[in-house]
Amino acid sequence: MLSTLVTIGVLASWTTLVNIKPSESFNDIVKLDYCPKLLKLVPEENSQLLSLSDFHSEAYKNYSLSVWQDAIKIYTPSFDDLGAVGEDKRWEVFFEFEKYLKQSFPAVHEFASLEQVNLHGLVYHIKGSDASLKPIMLTGHQDVVPVPPETIKRWTYPPFEAHFDGKFVWGRGSSDCKNNVIGIFEALEQLFTHGFKPKRGIVVALGFDEESSGKEGAEKIGQYLLRNFGEKSFFSIIDEGGLGIQDFYGTRFALPSTGEKGYVDIVIDLVTQGGHSSVPPKHTGIGIISHLVTLIESYDYSLDITDKNPFFYQLQCEAKFGATIGHRLKSDLLNIGDPKSKKRALDILATDGTTRALLSTTQAVDIIHGGLKINALPEKVTLKINHRVGYDSSIKEVKDRITSLVLQVADLYGLGVQAFEKTLKDAVNGQFTIISDSDLDPAPLTSTIGNPTWDILGGTIKHVFEDFANFSDHNPEVDPEVIVAPSCMTGNTDTKHYWKLSENIYRFTPIQQEKRLNAHAIDERVQLDAHIEGVVFYHQFIRNADSYE
Repeated sequence: MLSTLVTIGVLASWTTLVNIKPSESFNDIVKLDYCPKLLKLVPEENSQLLSLSDFHSEAYKNYSLSVWQDAIKIYTPSFDDLGAVGEDKRWEVFFEFEKYLKQSFPAVHEFASLEQVNLHGLVYHIKGSDASLKPIMLTGHQDVVPVPPETIKRWTYPPFEAHFDGKFVWGRGSSDCKNNVIGIFEALEQLFTHGFKPKRGIVVALGFDEESSGKEGAEKIGQYLLRNFGEKSFFSIIDEGGLGIQDFYGTRFALPSTGEKGYVDIVIDLVTQGGHSSVPPKHTGIGIISHLVTLIESYDYSLDITDKNPFFYQLQCEAKFGATIGHRLKSDLLNIGDPKSKKRALDILATDGTTRALLSTTQAVDIIHGGLKINALPEKVTLKINHRVGYDSSIKEVKDRITSLVLQVADLYGLGVQAFEKTLKDAVNGQFTIISDSDLDPAPLTSTIGNPTWDILGGTIKHVFEDFANFSDHNPEVDPEVIVAPSCMTGNTDTKHYWKLSENIYRFTPIQQEKRLNAHAIDERVQLDAHIEGVVFYHQFIRNADSYE
C-alpha cells in the first residue's frame, strides 16, 4: 500500500474533484482549474524490493546496459511491403526476439502466461491476487523502422551493434521503442526476482508492425484482448509516446499524451488520354496534377483550440505554471474563451511549426506517380496526400475540401470527377477519382480531472523525476518540481487498436526528452542513465497502481 501521508492526500484529490468532460459551454469551462497540481506518489517502503539507490549502482547499470544492448542488436525491421505472417520470411526475425526475451527475463516468464497472437504478437498476463481489480496494460512494439543500406556508412557507429560510448547507446530502435519495451521487462524482472506479488493483474502487449500501422500485430492483439477480457476491462493502458520531460518557460514539465490526432490518406487518380510526346496537349496529366497540388498547398486548415483537444490542457498548465511565460500570452491562454484573447494566443502559438500542427489539421503531399517513358504522354497520374486530423476538425472537412479543389481543376480542364464512390461530374477529356485510405478519427480523450489513473501516473512521474532522475546538466534556475500536463500526439501509436479496452489510455515514454536523439534517423541514440530512469518509472508505477483499490 502507499505511504500514509501520500495516500491521504491522493484520496482527498480523488474524492473532491469532479470528473469534468469536454464542455458544451466553453466560455464557462475555461474558468475552471484544468491544471490542478498533482501530488507526488511514493510506494510504501518494502525492504524486499530494490530501492531507488539500487538502480544507481554500477552493478545495475552494467546489467541494464547488457540486456538493452542485446535487444538492439536483434534487427527487427517492419517493411510496408511485407507479405502474409508465416509466409514472408522477413517476419521470422521476431522468433529471435521472442527467444531473447525468454532468455533475458526468466522471472517474467516464470510468473506470466504468454500467448502468441498472430504468431509474433506477444501478450504476457500476470494474474493478480484480487480478481475484482482491473488489470493495467503496458505496451510497446518489437519492430523498428528499417535502416536504408545506403545510409549505414553515415552512422557514427554501426546501427545494429548497440555501441555504448560511456554515455549514449547508439542503434536503430534504441529510442523507438526498445527503450520502452526493455524498460518494462527490466522493471518486472526486478519486481518478481525480489518477491513482488501483485494484487492487480498486469498485461504486457507487444505488437510487431507498429511502424507499418499495426494491422498484423496490435490490431490482432486488441481483438484477442477484447475476446478474453472484454470492453473497458483495463484500469489503464500506457504505451510509448508523449513529449517526455522538458524544461521550457522556466518550468519542468512532464507531458503524457491523453489523445492523438486523427488520420486519413487521400488518394487521387487522374486518367487522361495518352499519346506521343511529340504532339502533346498544352497540359499533360502531370501538369494538371501539379496545378491541383499548388491549390492544395495554398490552403491551410484553420487554427483553433477548445477543450476537445488534449493540447488545450497543456496550454492551460503552461499558462498557470510557466515561470517565464509572457504576461500577454499567459493572460490570453487563461481567458481563451474570449474571442479576442483566443485570436491573440493563436497568432503567437502558430509561429512555431510543431505547435501549429497541434492546433489544426495538417496535410502533406507525399507521393506522386506518373509517366512510364520519356516519349509517351502519361495516361495515369496518382497523388497521395497524408492528413493528420485535428480535434477541432473532422475527416469530413478534409474530404469536402479536397473534393472542392478537385472540382475547380476539373472545370478548368474539362475532366470528370468521382469522389468517394459518387459521380459528381461526367468525364469528357479524362477523369479524377478520389478515395480515402486508413480513415481514423481523433482518439477518444482521456479525462484527467478527478481521474485516479491520471493521479497515479502523474504522481509516479513526479516521484521518479524529482527523487531519482539526474538533471545536473539542466539550467539550475529551473525549479526541480515537475508539473504534469496532458498533451496530444500528432502521430498515431498502437493504442488506436486498444480504444475499446479502457477509457484511460496514456502515451508516455518516461525520459528526459533531450536525452533521446534521432528516432527513425541516422545516429539514433539514448543515454543509459535516461533509460534506467525509465526502468524506475515502470517499477514504481506498477507498485503504485497495485496499491490503489
